[in-house]
Amino acid sequence: MHHVNLNRFNEEIMKNTVIVLMMVFFVVACSSKKAVTEEKTAPTVQYRDDFRAVSEAGKKKFLTEMKATGETASVLILTKGFKGEDVAIANEKKALYKGNPISHLETGIAGYITIDNTLTTRITDKLSKKEAVIDSENAKKHKFVYVMKDHVQQGNPYVITYSNKLRPLK
Repeated sequence: MHHVNLNRFNEEIMKNTVIVLMMVFFVVACSSKKAVTEEKTAPTVQYRDDFRAVSEAGKKKFLTEMKATGETASVLILTKGFKGEDVAIANEKKALYKGNPISHLETGIAGYITIDNTLTTRITDKLSKKEAVIDSENAKKHKFVYVMKDHVQQGNPYVITYSNKLRPLK
């Protein structure tokens, strides 16, 4: 008699364990689904100096040509992913650029301009209807701001990389 009750007790534990495991699986499956559907509204931001760069002399020459040697100047470089859509770049005081940049297939560069790094700069395009914000706090600390568009990325396609190294532009 004692043996029969123990079997019934084990069966109950097994049933409860299966039910609990099914509930855990259901909760995990539902929560991971929600994370995938959330749309990213802010661009991806990186801080990197770990890539191939031009020499110090080349960097100095480029900054001089761009009139960006002063402390309040940084160079905004549009890189991969620009396909000729209408792009506008402006800071709090004025419009800096309106045009249709196209990323060069070999160099990956679509264009570059000097920006005032004491002001917030915004890049918008009519295609994605999203914007990349270059905040002055980060721009002041970095001479170069690389902006790429990743069309595979959900939500905001922009990837902003702040750096003090100049990548080869040719």
